[in-house]
Amino acid sequence: MPVTGIIFGGKTLSKRNLLVVHGSGVIRHRLKSFILSELDDVTVFEAGSSKDAIQKCQEQRYELLVCSKELPDASGLAFYEKVQAMPGQKDSSVIFITSTGTRENIKEMEDHGVANYMIFPFTSKELRDKINLVCDPRKWRTSERMHIPDVKAIIHSNYDTNYEDIEASIINMSLSGLACDFSCSDEHANILGGTTISIKFPSEHNNFQIKNLPCKFLRLNVLTWKPDGFPDQVRAAWAILGIEGLERKQLEKVFDKVKKGLD
Repeated sequence: MPVTGIIFGGKTLSKRNLLVVHGSGVIRHRLKSFILSELDDVTVFEAGSSKDAIQKCQEQRYELLVCSKELPDASGLAFYEKVQAMPGQKDSSVIFITSTGTRENIKEMEDHGVANYMIFPFTSKELRDKINLVCDPRKWRTSERMHIPDVKAIIHSNYDTNYEDIEASIINMSLSGLACDFSCSDEHANILGGTTISIKFPSEHNNFQIKNLPCKFLRLNVLTWKPDGFPDQVRAAWAILGIEGLERKQLEKVFDKVKKGLD
């Protein structure tokens, strides 16, 4: 099953499992490198033959197959027909990779119902765009994130008692994660380790607070840079590892109130 906890477009998403199927180890490595250099919400697996790929498809589900049209032991088209017959893979998407852009080759793929293919060579960005088109990450939304004005986060490091807490503005949040903006300093590498986060709501929400939520750091993007090339304003995202009991119920009430105000 996919692993939850990646931020995309203000949503909490699941990771997409991708299987790269190609007879050449060099090209498999290149395709995998292309994918991982452009996308951080994917887990990439590899198979060097139709037999190997079918075995992997029997063991787990893949959201997308990036497959060579010709494999060492079978046609890529014949392989994909077998995959589509598997109950667990029938909804999987496919992108075929071919080095031949002849009219006959393209017609053969289209005659087999193949709508998505790429003619090698191509760039990593072109592959990224094709993957996101064919396998839209927004389909794996697990919980809608909400923007609540004036909510603050206090970010605590679990590893350094001398570490000064960070006060940040929460950009969006859900029961499973949050994203914050704050001013960066050279001490903030501590947030890459174990972190707990306290959340403070404004008077509109009765100054409700949640203290010391256990969180897992996911990613950090630089919003602005200082003249010396050091990050200035940054946005960081965390997965919340659990909200239980009364605090969860209170937070659900806050979300319900905000949703009603948006309707």
